[in-house]
Amino acid sequence: MNNIKKIEDTQVYKDVMSDSFGGVMYDVANVDKYNSDEILALWNEATPAEKESVGGIMKGAMNFLQGKY
Repeated sequence: MNNIKKIEDTQVYKDVMSDSFGGVMYDVANVDKYNSDEILALWNEATPAEKESVGGIMKGAMNFLQGKY
């Protein structure tokens, strides 16, 4: 299974996606509520091709979790 699929299968990613549709994700105070160590490790292990293949939603979520907002 590639890293992108692993990321999509994590509960943290599912929670971020759920929150983002309610606008919660963009409330920067909420970034600390996610235990993002595992998901960010997977993202950092992803190849450049894997990272380029994902859409803007996942890139936005990863930027959010890394504090790049």
